Amino acid sequence: MKRTAMIKVRVSESEKTEIEHKAQLAGLTLSDFIRRTVARSRTRQTQAEREHLRLLARAGNNLNQLARWANTYKSDIEAVRLLVALESLRRVLVAGEGGQCT
Repeated sequence: MKRTAMIKVRVSESEKTEIEHKAQLAGLTLSDFIRRTVARSRTRQTQAEREHLRLLARAGNNLNQLARWANTYKSDIEAVRLLVALESLRRVLVAGEGGQCT
């Protein structure tokens, strides 16, 4: 792959020395070391992402409880109640996703 784009980053002399030393220890060029380090880095979740995951975990827990209940008690009236509960859960998920669930 031909690499022609450049990214400029300002660092202190001590940071530059440290990065160059780490690249040398890894047996990589400075460019390869930086590319590999960036590619392996993880970004932090935002507060909104953490909240979405929390809501999804709660919804999954509720869904598991409803499924367990439905498998234990199988009658028409209980099936209707289960469908109502599932629709309520779907609405919570839609609201939590800003209306993006279908």
